[in-house]
Amino acid sequence: MSQQDTDLGSLIEKAQKMESPAVPFEGYATDDMNRRDHMLLVQSPQFIYSFAKADIKKRENVGERVRLWVAEGAQAFRISSFIVDSSSPFTVGMENIAAPESVEVDGAPSPATVGADMVAMENIAPPVPRQRPGAPSPATKSVMEAPARVPALSSVAEYWTDSCSAGDAFANNCAHFLSDAFIRAGYTELRPPNPHIHARCYTPAKRPIRARNMWSWFKSKAERTSRDPQPDTGWWAVFQLKESVYWGGHVALLDSDTWNYYGTGWYPDWDQYAYQW
Repeated sequence: MSQQDTDLGSLIEKAQKMESPAVPFEGYATDDMNRRDHMLLVQSPQFIYSFAKADIKKRENVGERVRLWVAEGAQAFRISSFIVDSSSPFTVGMENIAAPESVEVDGAPSPATVGADMVAMENIAPPVPRQRPGAPSPATKSVMEAPARVPALSSVAEYWTDSCSAGDAFANNCAHFLSDAFIRAGYTELRPPNPHIHARCYTPAKRPIRARNMWSWFKSKAERTSRDPQPDTGWWAVFQLKESVYWGGHVALLDSDTWNYYGTGWYPDWDQYAYQW
């Protein structure tokens, strides 16, 4: 590389002589395989740039490296290194990526049938009760409130509606809709704040929306675990994962006695992590 090429004043002078203002970038260049109309420039292990070829005004060879003169004001991309961490703002929000379609496999549980055509009886007044001799009388003494108890997993199924009570939805809603059923079944601990939940829907309902967060909560509740839940073993909160296919994982509720699941899908060929409490 000549002294002139390394002289900052020379670079500025070259830029001024160009028809339109341009900014120099130096490094190792190659075509961008993700965007064919772009060129990658590796400036250092820490910084990699992608420039539109149409914005490159001039290319100069500088030994083994090249110098690209890029039009001032052009939009470009820069990749920089960062430490991978689950709380990093750069991690992908899996609720915005649709999960693969669940595949029906012989022996796998079937989706539970939710009574969409059932009458909402809370909107219909019951008949007036008739008093008969020997029947119990209405209590007049106040009854103490029973201590709080953990709702049964089976009760969550009664609140499964394949939706969020706030009416919103993402590309992936497995945790979103299942957490809605858990909360309405009485698991109010899932409301904010909860140390296991790091992402929620943007409505006032604030439902958890990430399967891995729900998995962390499942593990904190578990009294029994299984990697292969079998029929007739009760209700299970299940996290399913195959990172090579879908990093975010999937959650569902399994009624192994009827072999039905409550959720947006079921992935029998993924790793199974089942929990009971």
